[in-house]
Amino acid sequence: MRQIFVDSRDRVSGSQSDFTIQLPSTLVLEGTHQARIDDLRIPMTIPTINETNDSIKVLMGSTNYVVNIARGQYDGPGLAAAVQSALAPIPGGWTCTYYTSLISMAISCSNPFTFTGGSFIDPLLQRPYTQTSNSYNFSYVPVTGADVLYLCSPNFATLDTVGPGGSHDTLCNIPITCPYGSVMNYSMSSVVWFDCPSMTTQQLSFQLRDRSYNILHQVPNISFVLTID
Repeated sequence: MRQIFVDSRDRVSGSQSDFTIQLPSTLVLEGTHQARIDDLRIPMTIPTINETNDSIKVLMGSTNYVVNIARGQYDGPGLAAAVQSALAPIPGGWTCTYYTSLISMAISCSNPFTFTGGSFIDPLLQRPYTQTSNSYNFSYVPVTGADVLYLCSPNFATLDTVGPGGSHDTLCNIPITCPYGSVMNYSMSSVVWFDCPSMTTQQLSFQLRDRSYNILHQVPNISFVLTID
């Protein structure tokens, strides 16, 4: 069994969330090997609303509107106030309410409307919600800035792994449960391993991605232990 301690601050190229490390000796994997990720540490510096999730698209009558939520870190009621403020230029009286105990949000307007998308709304439409002609009730609206992240590596890509968008390089998904300003600690379940392809390499590359599989640039560094059996 081998353990490789990985820290993006020790990278030889790339950025803090898309990086390559140099191994002290050549890693040779032949035959059947499995690996896992433990002690993954991610500083939670992802604001609730950022450039990846700030837009709302609304259809009212025959007119399409696109508005943007002010970027920043919010608690639930603060997020509801920011969404209501963003929607205010669209005709009608808007009301947005956040239910902290349910992690849910209700949005209503005096005029009939339809949410047609936008980077803030699209993930909410992919989860259970209820809708009338004048309102939406979204069942899960987190304020952590991200609800799930993915650690990936092209070195360990295999067709037996199918990640977001059909990607084959996903090592693990990390449900985000920590608030802004804390450090997220994550380890794979003790019974979960991923298969390793054969390789001979002196370098390993890793990426931290969001739920849309875009490189996540908001974190200052990540570290983890890669165990290979």
